[in-house]
Amino acid sequence: MSKLIPCLLLSVCMVGCSQDDVAMDPLHYRVVKQDFKTMVPAKGYLEAVTATPVNSPVGSRGPQTLAWLAPEYSVVKKGEVVARFEGERLQDERSQLSSDLALTSEESQGKKAQLDSEKAILQFDLAAVGHEKQFSQDYNIDDIRIRSKLDIIDAAQNTEFLQAKEQFLAWNDQRFSHSSAGEMALIAMKESQFKQRMSMIDSNLSSLEVVAPHDGLLTYEANWRGEKPKEGQTLWPGQKIAELPDTSVMALKLFVAEREAFDLAVGQTVSFTLNAQAQHTFTATISEVSPFPQSIKRGDPQKFYQVKAALDATQAGFFPGLKLTASILVAQVSQAITVPSHAVFKEENADFVFLYQQGKYIKQQVEIGQRSASLVEVISGIDSDQVVSLIARVEG
Repeated sequence: MSKLIPCLLLSVCMVGCSQDDVAMDPLHYRVVKQDFKTMVPAKGYLEAVTATPVNSPVGSRGPQTLAWLAPEYSVVKKGEVVARFEGERLQDERSQLSSDLALTSEESQGKKAQLDSEKAILQFDLAAVGHEKQFSQDYNIDDIRIRSKLDIIDAAQNTEFLQAKEQFLAWNDQRFSHSSAGEMALIAMKESQFKQRMSMIDSNLSSLEVVAPHDGLLTYEANWRGEKPKEGQTLWPGQKIAELPDTSVMALKLFVAEREAFDLAVGQTVSFTLNAQAQHTFTATISEVSPFPQSIKRGDPQKFYQVKAALDATQAGFFPGLKLTASILVAQVSQAITVPSHAVFKEENADFVFLYQQGKYIKQQVEIGQRSASLVEVISGIDSDQVVSLIARVEG
């Protein structure tokens, strides 16, 4: 009997050690209660809430080449030149238009002289026929006692011919007046077009310089590829070059990777550090979340949600463009039961874990709460200090 008790104790110890060894298996996880936070990482930069845009000249015809641009983040005064465009192409175009306009003016004068000459000839012929017809009518004697019948008939036919000729010349004069007016109108239209184009070029030449509308800090505007304007770049009329932000009210523009964007919402707290001041932490509050993700870099298939956040307090040294790293507090639960996210499996729209009990695995359905990139909150189904498997198991 005395020998049996130590054996039983040894057997119990061996079973207990075996149980602990299994529980400490790297593919097992012992459930604990802990404060649970869902933090979503983000990157971005500071931007001003309001800013005055600086655009290329709106009235320019066609693209223009940027010749010079004031340095980014330079302090500019109202009326100071911040951008200058090349005018050589416009000068060449204006010279060509000036030559075309001169040639058109000469063509107009020559055509007018030619048409006036042809008009004068027509008017002379019409007047001559009119006099001849009038003379024929006044001195046509149809008395058979004085003239023969043949002479009378011939004189009458001559009068009719002169009347027909006069009508034809009058019609021809009217037709010529209409056609010559059309030709002169066409030349005048060409001349007007040249003048309009010259006026537009003169306007473009006078607006080759872009001035600051007010005092401010000049910040460049990046295009959809993330490229900022530079000298030699071709810009379209009205294209945004830069802006003069109001640095008294700043905000955050953040980008959250699609795979890490869990339950983002307006009102959530953002903690961030500026890359240039990593020793200080600041806070902000989300004010806007984009409804869908999109690419932010050309050629990069990864998509991001765009998030805007209002600063809780604007600090000295904040200015647009400063890059930052942020964490968004999506959810916070005190003393929650949590397990690694890869310990939870889904089947037929139900979540479950493989619970380890007495050397066996039990498929246990659970109710899931908040999630983070690595942990999952379990609302019900398992308790603290239980052991779950990190991989799928066979029950039993």
